[in-house]
Amino acid sequence: MAPKLTEEETDDLLYLARTGETSELEGDIATLSAREGVSAAEVLSAARDEGKSTCLHMATGNGHLETVRLLLSYFTTSPDLKIPFLDAANEFGNTALHWAALGGHLDTVILLVEAGAAQGAANQGDYVPLDLALSRGHQAVVDYFFKVSGMKEGENAAGGALEGAVEGVEIDGEEASGEEDKAEEKGEGSKAQEKASEEAKAS
Repeated sequence: MAPKLTEEETDDLLYLARTGETSELEGDIATLSAREGVSAAEVLSAARDEGKSTCLHMATGNGHLETVRLLLSYFTTSPDLKIPFLDAANEFGNTALHWAALGGHLDTVILLVEAGAAQGAANQGDYVPLDLALSRGHQAVVDYFFKVSGMKEGENAAGGALEGAVEGVEIDGEEASGEEDKAEEKGEGSKAQEKASEEAKAS
């Protein structure tokens, strides 16, 4: 049976993943797992915001390597849930690997790829993670993708404009939706609201 998380509990998990508060996140996951009588992997699989983004999106988009390691570690005993979690797409079709590539977080990209994340997953704009790295000039990430996959720069990157490719990405309080706009904090009554003065969460 899927765990029943409140909106506040989900917001808290997503916030802690986005800000890289790994120890506190670990504690919250353990508490929810024990209460619901399910594995930590099941808790994480159920924790999505209204845009279908997961804790893995939040941690990878902000380059929190240790937090990403923690999240992936919960799936070693739940292999059937691992790939669906790794390749979970948000409402814009972006996976955690898209977000890591967009942010230029090479170590995080490597960790995800080595864990089995799909490099060829395309978002709603038909862009793969490589395209997003190219759009931001993250050459080290681009070189890594070329090295491990043998991909060649194609029409997506060569075509120039990548409007819509980065919609819904929450990076350090910013949402990329063609343009990067600041958005207001969400999660009333949660830890996210309490820390709103420190960082704003994208809607």
